Amino acid sequence: MLFGAFAAVALLSIFAIAKPVLNNVHVFAAGAALGAAYVLLLYAFSPLIRGEPRTKLRATGRGCLYAMAGYAALILVALLIAAVTADNVQITGVSALASLIAFAGLGILGGLMFARFRSAEEDRRRSALERQQLELARDLQQRLLPPALVENERYRITARNIPAQYIAGDFYDYVPLGDGRVLLILADVAGKGVSAGLIMATVKAMIPLLAAEQPNPAPLLGRLNERLAGGLPAREFVAMALALYDAERGTVTVANAGLPDPILVSTGRAVVPQGPRYPIGIRKILAYESVTEKLAPGERLILFSDGLPEAPVRGEPLGYERLGTEVQRSGGDLDTLFLALDKLGAAHDDDWTAVMLEAR
Repeated sequence: MLFGAFAAVALLSIFAIAKPVLNNVHVFAAGAALGAAYVLLLYAFSPLIRGEPRTKLRATGRGCLYAMAGYAALILVALLIAAVTADNVQITGVSALASLIAFAGLGILGGLMFARFRSAEEDRRRSALERQQLELARDLQQRLLPPALVENERYRITARNIPAQYIAGDFYDYVPLGDGRVLLILADVAGKGVSAGLIMATVKAMIPLLAAEQPNPAPLLGRLNERLAGGLPAREFVAMALALYDAERGTVTVANAGLPDPILVSTGRAVVPQGPRYPIGIRKILAYESVTEKLAPGERLILFSDGLPEAPVRGEPLGYERLGTEVQRSGGDLDTLFLALDKLGAAHDDDWTAVMLEAR
């Protein structure tokens, strides 16, 4: 409506140069009201043109259509001028061509700008939705992670998780099983956003139920794989390492499905299970195997995701050997270990996640 009012006033201003009688506040008020009413009428009938222009070409055509309707507004302004001046008003020759070109240009420009506006609006909505999904996934992930420190007279567990991006693909958990036993879980979900968060939630909910029936890490991984294989989205899987600590026996049993092997802090030696190492979800049936190690009081075991050994240092991966050395130097303290890796210049191209178990 404002556009119509201002356009009518602009046309009257041009004609008032040659027709002083038009230079009157009442005339301009009448012209503005006429232009606003005309645009309001066009707006009222615009729903008859169904659908939104999806391309620049269609938007340009829509703009030209409105420009033709706007060109018809000259007739109304001419009638107003004729009524005030009692003269005939004719737009011919160069004036007619110039006005036609002007309205056509405004129509094309308006159509293109409308198409750009719609595209920017769609991008803004998409970006807002993605941001909302990221916020939801991050909140879900934070709720999934247990406290970073759990300790009692039998064991002490610490964990650290540093996401490479807004949402981490790694998660950890520990499940007390009674009789001095605790199950440690470290996993890396091949996915991001809400989808990865839902997979994390599913795995976290399933493990305690399955572990209550079968706490041994190897068959537990197999049963978890049977449940999830075929149900995960395409190209998504879960790499996972399990460690069952038995304080009564002083042993830790480790099974691995696609993550780096845990390291004994005192020796820097990796605990390597035999058998398949495929991540969960790759194949329907997998017979994982486990390995059992003695864990004397004071000894520490560290589980970590592949973001640590694969962290680039001056263009080259840190490597398992160098990581083992840094683990020994840190004494298994995760804060000291992560600080040492930062001092080496290791880049956070992937999530850094580690869980440390200390026998007591």
